[in-house]
Amino acid sequence: MEAASEYSILQAWKQSPDAAVIVVDMQPDFYPDGALPVTGGDELVALIPELIAGFETIVFTQDSHPVPHISFASSYPSKKPFEILSLEEVQSGLLKSQFSTAEVESYLQKTAGHTQILWPDHCVQGTNGGELDSRLPLAEAHLILRKGTKSLVDSYSAFFENDGSETGLSGFLKSRGVTKLVVCGLAGDYCVLWTAEDAKREGFQVLVSELWTRFVDFPAGSRAAAISEFKKLNSPS
Repeated sequence: MEAASEYSILQAWKQSPDAAVIVVDMQPDFYPDGALPVTGGDELVALIPELIAGFETIVFTQDSHPVPHISFASSYPSKKPFEILSLEEVQSGLLKSQFSTAEVESYLQKTAGHTQILWPDHCVQGTNGGELDSRLPLAEAHLILRKGTKSLVDSYSAFFENDGSETGLSGFLKSRGVTKLVVCGLAGDYCVLWTAEDAKREGFQVLVSELWTRFVDFPAGSRAAAISEFKKLNSPS
């Protein structure tokens, strides 16, 4: 889908009472100087107010983690940020962790691929880096959804935590008569992508664009893969 077409659909949806926009994780820890930097992440601050103007339902999500957290490399003395934690490694019994082997094993048995990327500590509850950017029109939000709030569960999607638990967002949107969703924010290859994919699975029409997000691009190639997936998600149901 070309940019002109994406913007044309965006403008049409703004006039529709059954359309909503989800702004994902616009927090300083995902900006270039943040704890989990996303190149160009701060550029979206100037774009989002115009992007969301006119929608009758606006949702902001906020990554909000306690310490320790199961997705933080700091929770595992032998691990470094961006390493992959696997169920097999946990079951070996050799991994040291701030959580019990049973707790980590139980979580990984429910995740995609039975793995977890270990991230730098980020969006920790009560820190400036974890706050939503105050320059955004937060007063216009109908819902601010905090995710990743449990120590033992990571959460990329706004609809489901990584263990499959529902956040309640789908029910909230459907109660407002929403059938169409624009997804924007950070980061395109993780929380934006997972949110858009789950929105599609939940029966919503989806509009997501590389113009309205930025990418971690880890592992290498995840940006390109996400953009390719965006095009599929934007196609008719």
